[in-house]
Amino acid sequence: MKKLFKKMNEMRDNRNGRVVTFDFDQTVVKSFLNKSVDGEEVFQFGGVNKEIIKRIKSHKQAGKTVFIVTSRKNHLEGDDNSVKSILKKLKIEVDGVFYTNGEPKAQKLYELGSELHYDDDPAELEAIEAYKNLHKDFKITAKDPNDLISDIDVVAKGVIITADGMILCAQRSDSYEWDAPGGHLMDGEEANYAFWRETKEELGLEVTEVKFLDKTETTWKGVTKDTYYFVGRTDYSKDELEGVINLQWEVSDYFCDSYEEVQRKVAGNSTQHLTAVLRLVEHQQEILESRQPHSKNHKIKKKRLIGLGGSKTTGASGLKRVKDFTRSKSAPAGFGVLEEEDGDKPKRKFKISIISDIDEKKKRKKKKKKKKTRKKRATYWPYWGFGTDSDGGDGGGDGGGGE
Repeated sequence: MKKLFKKMNEMRDNRNGRVVTFDFDQTVVKSFLNKSVDGEEVFQFGGVNKEIIKRIKSHKQAGKTVFIVTSRKNHLEGDDNSVKSILKKLKIEVDGVFYTNGEPKAQKLYELGSELHYDDDPAELEAIEAYKNLHKDFKITAKDPNDLISDIDVVAKGVIITADGMILCAQRSDSYEWDAPGGHLMDGEEANYAFWRETKEELGLEVTEVKFLDKTETTWKGVTKDTYYFVGRTDYSKDELEGVINLQWEVSDYFCDSYEEVQRKVAGNSTQHLTAVLRLVEHQQEILESRQPHSKNHKIKKKRLIGLGGSKTTGASGLKRVKDFTRSKSAPAGFGVLEEEDGDKPKRKFKISIISDIDEKKKRKKKKKKKKTRKKRATYWPYWGFGTDSDGGDGGGDGGGGE
């Protein structure tokens, strides 16, 4: 740590142009936030940028100071997936790791005296240029690490399942064929990350629960390529997609509907990739199950309400301990708190008594003699909730609340 502070102090004294900085996520290491079937969010490894790793090592060999500057939040770093632990696994040596905790990196880069910075985030690159305009002594060049790598002849494609079990596919802007979202892998990428990245680039949609379906070979224009097929999920329903999707130039339109409707829509005008992945989905119908956002919480709440205490028994004879905490089927339409099903059910009868003012005054005098004060008691009214029953009360509302 003393060595690190010494380097920083030297850089503050004279900006000697020998400091190079690198972003981490999507710059050095490719990763995306994936979600398991149980709903647990985990960072999924998606490969590395080989050219960036070469540059880190070459700058170190040239005697330059190399720092990692990441927008990760320091307090959220774990033992296995922290920046330092990953660098160690990849055998990459740097002079220090700095966290901006979600803040733009420009100020930290200025403080460190960085001359050259690599970052995949366009917003970060814009912020650096803006900071340079404010600080004329900030002599830095910022580059996009993806400009150093190119596509390879491997393809990752797939379909997206919405929260209500609908299928999303895209229409190509060149041939106007219906296609599965995705594209070519870039050098160093894993296929799952390439599917995630391409979907985000083409549709502006970040998918989760990326699941591998199959690997095959496809031939197009005489070139045979390894092809990986995936399915990904989104927490948005079909009706919510319109305000979320942001089509890029590669895609002219999208279509989202049930499996049957998608088949009818794309019939005779679909790419071999979409045809193949739809066939895979057809044989795994469980993929099309809708995901209700509250289904997991429902089980937890149900356990709290009806059942998992420390006792192995229910505490009452004739009752069985609940073991199934899945959501119960909804009641038929027409049932509810304020409604009843039509039928020959007995109707409630209400008896109304009319009391004169004289009788009411006599009753009040008798009550005052017996007890001058009377404590209020809570009363439950079937339709209006809890109220207060006391002398002179209005009986729960104006005229019985019949409106």
